Amino acid sequence: MSIVKICGLKTKDEIRWTAEAEADLGGIVVFYPKSKRNVEISEAEKLTDYAKSLGLKTVAVTVSPDAFTVSQIKDAGFDYIQIHGELAGDVLDGALVPVIRAFNVSNMHEFEKYKSDERIWGFIFDAGIPGSGMAFDYALLKELHLDLYKEKPILLAGGLNPLNVREALKETGLCGVDTSSGVEDETGLKKSREKIFSFVRAVRKS
Repeated sequence: MSIVKICGLKTKDEIRWTAEAEADLGGIVVFYPKSKRNVEISEAEKLTDYAKSLGLKTVAVTVSPDAFTVSQIKDAGFDYIQIHGELAGDVLDGALVPVIRAFNVSNMHEFEKYKSDERIWGFIFDAGIPGSGMAFDYALLKELHLDLYKEKPILLAGGLNPLNVREALKETGLCGVDTSSGVEDETGLKKSREKIFSFVRAVRKS
């Protein structure tokens, strides 16, 4: 069964909807104020506590963190940390929660560097600008021969929504998907309960 991650969660309502829809992972953006979905770490800790009470695993989504940032994420109760941008060796060595390494179209070639690294739990392939709601050319993934790689989970992100996610899974053959803007309401400021449920149902049918 495919892994489903709903990202950019900011409120207890959004956490609850994600858990009720039976998604596997809920992503919370921290330490990245450039994002409109960024949550202060003190508030994120409250959200992770609430998610735990509902049985939902949480992922701290951040960009180029240092070791101290990673320790704060661990202390906030996250189950995983998803790292975009730079990934320093001391950060990876000191991470006390499983690491999901995120790539975009500019650094996908680094998959070869990390694919057998025991310190990394899994991977996400995203568009050029994470959270932009834009898809990328899936032909880029074929160059990495991901169809032959079965060691760790690999999720697809970028422009996914309830209408296109099944076809994206079929085309890429990856084991999971990640969405944020694809399940937001028309304002783009908050998640839509209906779209979260529709997204998860579409994946489960694929």
